[in-house]
Amino acid sequence: MAIVQEDPLTRMRAFISEKPEQLKQQLNAWTATQPAWVEGAVTGLTGSLQGAFLGVLMGSVGKMNVDAAAASGSPLAPQMLKMGGPVVQARNFAVMTGVNSGVAAFMKRWRGKEDVQNQLVAAFCSGACFSLVSGGITNAPAPPPGMPPAAPPNPLMAAFSAGVVFALFQGGFYKLGEMWSGPKVEDTEYVRVKAMLKSLGLSQYEKNVRKGMLNDATIGLWDTSALQEVRIPAGPRLLILAHIDQYRHILRPAMPVPKALPHE
Repeated sequence: MAIVQEDPLTRMRAFISEKPEQLKQQLNAWTATQPAWVEGAVTGLTGSLQGAFLGVLMGSVGKMNVDAAAASGSPLAPQMLKMGGPVVQARNFAVMTGVNSGVAAFMKRWRGKEDVQNQLVAAFCSGACFSLVSGGITNAPAPPPGMPPAAPPNPLMAAFSAGVVFALFQGGFYKLGEMWSGPKVEDTEYVRVKAMLKSLGLSQYEKNVRKGMLNDATIGLWDTSALQEVRIPAGPRLLILAHIDQYRHILRPAMPVPKALPHE
């Protein structure tokens, strides 16, 4: 009997598409069992990495613009140099996004809900840390000749002002998003699904199930291919299918009782 070997390119594509999602789900499952500060620290670290990557991109684009402005003799070149290169932008964005996402995750876990108060606290901390790391939002202009230099700005006051501005903007956008999305309706399509996943300790896969629209009405039709399509790993997949088969066997209707028993 010939053994069909899977194409290496297909295996590589499957690994690249599935492995990061599996690692993310495992990390989320682990942080869900840890204290709130651990979840905030892990979320903040991942947010910092994303912010650093974005900062490198923006800093690289800004550096090209500075070089072009300097070559053309533009008077804006000195002002553009103050923005910093890729390393400076990566540091600033890493601090800003890391603090924001970390504090937001901590507040949500600690308070047990997601609301505008969480956004305000996260944005204030993010803006304050961004101001302290970047040296302030603005730099004081040089005094005219013959005039004494102005007193340097207070970094704590600048951080407080930046935090307030960040909080107002993020809180305002959050409320606008709530207004546009409309009132929240009760989720009744995934009641049995959520209860089953919670009883099996697999609540972290609820997001996968929702992406595939595997709701309560389809729970009796779930099979291996359906769960593979929503990228649920083999172990949790077997637990879910065994649980469904168990209840399917329990709820199976009994055979009808014969009207007349056979004579010996």
